[in-house]
Amino acid sequence: MYVHIVSFKIKEGEEITFVELQKFEENMEAKPAGLDHFHIFKDRNDESRYHLIEYWESKEDKDKLEESPEHKHFHELRKLAIEKKFETHECDLIV
Repeated sequence: MYVHIVSFKIKEGEEITFVELQKFEENMEAKPAGLDHFHIFKDRNDESRYHLIEYWESKEDKDKLEESPEHKHFHELRKLAIEKKFETHECDLIV
């Protein structure tokens, strides 16, 4: 299993927008092929920092979604709530 972890600094007042956009994209739309599940974490030390953790069957499944025109449009919408992207980590789930 492939794990994709991204952290974001969200613009002040846009926290709910970010969370709802992310939930809508990954839950309400047709579930992307290969996405097992995801979590959104709010950082305890930085109120405007959020961590998105996605669990995929494979990196290829995530890459395929990232290349779709619909997902690229979603990224454009989500940019309105994001101040900056901090880090991205790619992991293989062992246990």
